[in-house]
Amino acid sequence: MANKLRALGIMNGTSLDAIDYALIEADLSLSHLRFIGHKQKKMPLALRKRLLQAAKNQATAYDVSLLHYDLGRLYAKQIRELKKYFSFDIVGLHGQTVHHQGGRASLQIGHPAFLKEACNKPIYFDFRAADIAVGGQGAPFAPFLHKVISHNMKQPVAFHNLGGISNLTYLNGSCCLAFDTGPANILLDAWIQEKKGLAFDKRGQLSAQGLPDPHLVNNFLQHPFFKKKAPKSTGREDFNLDFIKKWGGRKFNRLSLENQMASLAELTALSIQKAYRQLPLLPDSIYFYGGGVENNYLMSRLAFHLPLTKFKSTLELGWPPQAMEASAFALLALARHVNVQVHLPEVTGAKKRQHLGSLYS
Repeated sequence: MANKLRALGIMNGTSLDAIDYALIEADLSLSHLRFIGHKQKKMPLALRKRLLQAAKNQATAYDVSLLHYDLGRLYAKQIRELKKYFSFDIVGLHGQTVHHQGGRASLQIGHPAFLKEACNKPIYFDFRAADIAVGGQGAPFAPFLHKVISHNMKQPVAFHNLGGISNLTYLNGSCCLAFDTGPANILLDAWIQEKKGLAFDKRGQLSAQGLPDPHLVNNFLQHPFFKKKAPKSTGREDFNLDFIKKWGGRKFNRLSLENQMASLAELTALSIQKAYRQLPLLPDSIYFYGGGVENNYLMSRLAFHLPLTKFKSTLELGWPPQAMEASAFALLALARHVNVQVHLPEVTGAKKRQHLGSLYS
């Protein structure tokens, strides 16, 4: 085995808009990491619609079975193209989450057999099951990456993912806390797709034209998830169009689209503020990543609600915001490959440490 290994991480998140491929390099102790490169590939519209139906529990078992194989075929097609640019030793495949109920079950699809056939490298996949088997939430798993790349940084510090779901990692010496805070982009995307047929509110331009309704936002915050204590995780099962209709009611429907979008953005911002208020100390800096960093209106509302903390991008650390999640699963694959336990039970609520991921070789 070489002194250094390269892993390609594959991640497509709750938004279902694209697939991220991140290449990292590490020594065998996993104490020194280097980001190599990132490519983003489009998710075909027809496949995206089918995956969205599955994630909304609107697909049959037959449908999900076909999706499992069709998504695997797409990964294989894209990795053949990426071999022109990237050289790697192993692959960490997250797959597409079609169901997640923290502590109970989590299902990611996209069959690894097609990847194995396309690149002839070890494929590590199905990372969440081992954690759930010992009482964990099955999430979050990015904190180990955060720990490694922040070991020389001033603490307390936080890393915050604004994907479909919002999650934070708080690091202060030996203290590591991480959990989902609620929705990030998922409600904003779902509502503008429903009303305008747009994939998302580009840079938050529509939200910026509206005003949030404080009473409605307070209603949204009464959802039981926001009252739970960490460790906790969530997903589309909690935050979807039904959530908006149930907790927003008639009053939400009477708002203009701009005010509706501003109210959903405010829910994200206030739920994140609420999460940071529960931490032992406010972090000196928060390093943001994920698609939500492109939403200027959302970021401005976060800055308003967290004025005493410096907002930074993971790009300042050499890790592009869109590549962080895929990089985390590349690192988990490396850990499984070299037989190093990087599981953090204090983060997920698991009863003991586990090796994460299964091997397809």
